[in-house]
Amino acid sequence: MMRINICKILKWIMLSFLGLILVLIIGLIINNRMCAAKYNKLNTNAKVLTKDEISAIKDVYEFLDSNGNDIFKGLKENKDLVIFNDSYEFLISDNKDTIGWNFISDDRIINKKIYSRKVNNPQAFAVSVNDKWIGSMSTKNTFNKSIVNTIPIFFPPQIMIMDDEQYKATIIHEITHAYEATNNPSRFKQIQKLHNVCSNYYNNQTFEKLITKEAYNLEQASKASKREDVLAYSKKFLETREKRRTECKMSAAEIKNEMDFEWLEGLARYVEYKVSTNSNSLVVKNLLNISQKVKEKGDHRYYALGMAQALILDKLQKDWKNDLFTENFSMEEYLKKIIISN
Repeated sequence: MMRINICKILKWIMLSFLGLILVLIIGLIINNRMCAAKYNKLNTNAKVLTKDEISAIKDVYEFLDSNGNDIFKGLKENKDLVIFNDSYEFLISDNKDTIGWNFISDDRIINKKIYSRKVNNPQAFAVSVNDKWIGSMSTKNTFNKSIVNTIPIFFPPQIMIMDDEQYKATIIHEITHAYEATNNPSRFKQIQKLHNVCSNYYNNQTFEKLITKEAYNLEQASKASKREDVLAYSKKFLETREKRRTECKMSAAEIKNEMDFEWLEGLARYVEYKVSTNSNSLVVKNLLNISQKVKEKGDHRYYALGMAQALILDKLQKDWKNDLFTENFSMEEYLKKIIISN
């Protein structure tokens, strides 16, 4: 009798647990679809930028005017932008004659001319317009609408949706790529299409174990308050990175790809982090979680590793940015020099 009761209790517990899981999954799906329905009602095919979209650009300009030079000297000098939705690209510029674009208006709020054209392979990056590199980014609604329609149906979209502060930071992230392209065009052109860095090592346990250890040391160094701790963790990072490259027998080209991508995207992510300190986005709040970021097998691990190195260099030597555009500059090599001199 006792044995039967125990079996019934265990069965009831199991069924209750499964029922709870089912309710949770259904709740997540309903939340996902309700959020998608909300964003799918938004017009992301308009022929002109809305007042909110113009206001977002104004926020970018005001931030750059006030803080741009504190991040990178000259970052605020090139404010031309391409902002796109699902149907149109909008060029925001001072130029009077722009080939291939249709003039819309002189906007008094941002004090720029606005042009448009039908979308032509728009991308969130730096783009060349009339032989000038400028930042390019979607409208906030276009980005958020895309996110809620591409993430898994049981995933909460709220985790990925941008707020105004994160959106501002993302535009300036792309402006940073234009800044890199303008100041070191040969290097930028060489690596702008670099993707899937070291993807052939994704199933290499030694590689994954050691790169995770690198990330841990970088994270600790970026959060440390004492200079000696920053230096100690930075040294461990460099030693672990050297060990990974040696044990995995990485080629010179693969090593260069890592350093190039950390320069290209790590610096842009560093700027994004600097700009987004007032954001309530969960994505932004997780930017400093380098150990977790590096476990994601993809290029974004190098965004995080590069950003962390830049934050550490801020702690150790304020004028490190003066060398950003010297030939083959890398943050890890600069960090080595600091370690040696200390």
